[in-house]
Amino acid sequence: DALFEIAWLDPLAGQAEAPQGKADVIDIKAEGNLALRLFVNSQTHLPIMVSWTTPATNVVMTLPGQPAPKDLAPGAIVVEAPPLPPPTATKEEQDKYAKDVQALRAKALAGAKPVENRIYYLDYRDAGNGLMFPFRLRRAIGVDTVEETVFDQFRINTRIDPRKFEVAK
Repeated sequence: DALFEIAWLDPLAGQAEAPQGKADVIDIKAEGNLALRLFVNSQTHLPIMVSWTTPATNVVMTLPGQPAPKDLAPGAIVVEAPPLPPPTATKEEQDKYAKDVQALRAKALAGAKPVENRIYYLDYRDAGNGLMFPFRLRRAIGVDTVEETVFDQFRINTRIDPRKFEVAK
């Protein structure tokens, strides 16, 4: 069995516009409902971006009248919780409150849209022998960049001293 089943989209429906130019779109499906969409520059055939969605998992509960935190994680869902039970509340009242909050979380997650994740491949340069590598990677959740990696150089088939892998005694 193949690890990935790759299906090229119909060329008419399988192209997208990107800042780098036209992109061919490739849908990739694997076990466990993993579905990726790869965007490849139509002229250079270099990857531009890969995207996939994940279920929403982050629910932030606020107290009534409390504003949402300013530094929410990308893809977070904000839900107003019911008022806290008084300090003198019985165990049953506290348990009911906890169940109500859990039900609100579950309802928010059930109705939430999947969160889009993207990795952008940027700043392609010749890394030697005509091999083009992206010297910058940008990871985004939704429209928010959450990580950026910049490479100074790539070394292809460089000798590595095997002593680097010895366990220190």
